[in-house]
Amino acid sequence: MKTMSLAKPSERGEGQIGSLLMLGGLILLAITAFNAGPVFWSNYQFEDELTAIAGRFPPNPDGDKRALVAVGKAIRDVGLNPYLDESACSVTSGGGIGGLRTVSCTYTREYQLLPGMKRSKTFELSVSRPMF
Repeated sequence: MKTMSLAKPSERGEGQIGSLLMLGGLILLAITAFNAGPVFWSNYQFEDELTAIAGRFPPNPDGDKRALVAVGKAIRDVGLNPYLDESACSVTSGGGIGGLRTVSCTYTREYQLLPGMKRSKTFELSVSRPMF
């Protein structure tokens, strides 16, 4: 028994509008990642540096001062100096050997999510590590 197909020979069942919308969505996602990605990546690198600094220096007031100087160097190394300086950061320690040193920084950074869409993000970092 033969079945008859109602489709015309020129129709292949492809959805071109859906494909175009998907392509447009992927392009917008790529632009967003390209614009916002470096902002969050540099914050991640800076937080990693703060974690290393928090446990690097001895547990005394001179260690806190040296840690604050190292925070300033980390700001410059990561490239956050247009958005952050040492005055927005604090270093505190307590408990002697085995106690905790806490490094805290707060800064706001503006970026362009999509053309014409400016956003600002406030990063509040606080890292604690034991001092040895």
